[in-house]
Order: sequence, then structure tokens, then C-alpha cells
Amino acid sequence: MFKKVLVEMRQRVRGGKMTLTLHAVDEMYDDELLPSDLEHCILFGEINERQWDEDWHEWKYVIEGPATDDSPIEAVAKLGRDDDTVVITVYRHF
Repeated sequence: MFKKVLVEMRQRVRGGKMTLTLHAVDEMYDDELLPSDLEHCILFGEINERQWDEDWHEWKYVIEGPATDDSPIEAVAKLGRDDDTVVITVYRHF
């Protein structure tokens, strides 16, 4: 499900086109995650949910995947308008 979106997100991340919101940076810090953990989640995880963002009037996707230490994390991301993957938040998934 949503394979085309995930393929596009992965291509953008591999190309160095990933943008993090300030909220995502704060959450990464709180959960002791690194940007490499987030990249690993997107590259090796799967989209498990699509959500409509009422504020921005666009779709965002919940990606569940492993951090670099294989612990489960989730990221909420969308396809950005500047050909990037925009990460809205990220957190450890227990």
C-alpha cells in the first residue's frame, strides 16, 4: 500500500533531499535518535498509515521501520514541494 509514495520518498532521501521540521528535530533529541536513524527508518521501513493534514490540506504518511540499532521507530513524513521528503515528526515505537 502506498508503494509509489514510499519509493519516491526513498529516492529523495538517498539523494540527500530530506528536510526536518523543528518539531521532528526536538522529538529526535527527546528520544535520543540521530538523522541516520531516521534515514534508516525511511529506507527500510513501510508506510502503515496515510493521514489527511487539515492544516496543510495534504496527505502525510506514517512510516514504521528500524533505527540503525534495529529498535522500532515511526516517522511521519510527506512529499515536499521542493522535491524533498519532509519529516514532520519521529519517535520511538514501543
